[in-house]
Formats: sequence, C-alpha cells, structure tokens
Amino acid sequence: GLFDVTMGCYDGAEVCELVGTFALAKLAEQYDKADIGLYRDDGLAVFRGVSGHMADRIRKDMTGTFNDLGLRITIQTNLTTVDFLDVTLDLTTGKHYPYRKPNDRPLYINHQSNHPPNVIKNIPAAISRRLTDISSDKDVFTNAAPIYDNALKESGYPATVEYLEGRKEGTTRKRKNRQRSVIWFNPPFSRTVATNIGQKFLRLVTRHFPKGSRLNKIFNRNTVKIS
Repeated sequence: GLFDVTMGCYDGAEVCELVGTFALAKLAEQYDKADIGLYRDDGLAVFRGVSGHMADRIRKDMTGTFNDLGLRITIQTNLTTVDFLDVTLDLTTGKHYPYRKPNDRPLYINHQSNHPPNVIKNIPAAISRRLTDISSDKDVFTNAAPIYDNALKESGYPATVEYLEGRKEGTTRKRKNRQRSVIWFNPPFSRTVATNIGQKFLRLVTRHFPKGSRLNKIFNRNTVKIS
C-alpha cells in the first residue's frame, strides 16, 4: 500500500507520526481541524449539534478518506464518555479522569537502580504533575492516587503523589525561552564510574577549540553544556 511499513521496524513510530499528520491534513479539508486530534494510532474527534444519522454519515466519510490512503480505521460514534490514552473524558459531567486499562498496574524503576540521581528524585514529582493535569479536580486526583502511591512504595520511594493546586490555577512559573543556541552533551550514567566525564569533556572543548580558533564561536563553554 501507500504506507507499507514492516511491523516492528526501527523507524515505525516516526513513520506513524508522519502518516497521522498526513491523514489529519486530509480530514482538515472537510472538517474543522481544531475538533480532530490524533496520537499515533489513536484518534479523537468532537462534533457539536449533530444527529445520530449525521454522525454515522461523518463516520462513513472518514472511513472512506482512510481507505483512499490505503489505511483501515475503526470509528465509534455518539459517545459521551471515552477513554483516550490515559484519560477518561466525560461530556455529560464535564470532568476528566485518569484512565488505566484493566489489570494494568503502574511500574517504576527502583529507587536504588543505576540511574542518574536527578532522574530518580523527579519520578514522584513527574507522576504528580501528570496526575494533576489529567484530573479535573482534587477529588478525582485523590480517588486515583492510591494505585500510584502503592507502585512508588513497591519501588522503594518514600514519597507519595501530591495534588499540585498551582497547575490548575495557572500560577506555575513559565520558563523564559533561551535565545542562545546550546549544544547539550548527555554522557551515559553509571554509579560504578568515578571519573568526572563532564569535566574532562569540557576541558577537551577548551583545548581543541581555544580562543582565536575558527570554530570557537560554535564550540566553547557558553555554547556546549553538560546535561
């Protein structure tokens, strides 16, 4: 077909993104693009004030668009509640909830694992941010929290998830966009390595691209950083 990609190929995810963007562009020729979304192979569309018959007509038209591209799609219509990725969206109540598939338990890297300390330290905070974002209010968050707290405990974390009120109130601090172009070097991490890899790398940058070098404006301590 037009998008014949072997299952499991190394660039399958990237190809999926490109195909999805192309399919959305085709749908945007018929419908308002603000009402249609796609993530990989999961899509969601909202149509207001349409009858059941009209919704079925839209379903057939969309199916035809995908068929013309050599793709197959399954579409459900007239839904008021839908599970999309990790969120349940409920049009009748206007609320949204965290969603997990049945028997799908969260699993996180162990607190003592061989990962950078800042990565391990930020896992509870990252979970808290995501849970807050996909919970319409604190009560929804509180009901969903226990399964994540238990998963953190089983992985050795002393912390629990926390509802972040500021994210809902829009009071989170916005980072200023840096105008300077920076090249980030991300050295592999291992607790068994005692050598300061980052320090040695930056010394090499200074040695091989000294002031006066033609490439010093590109490679220097201000443009090359350790992540």
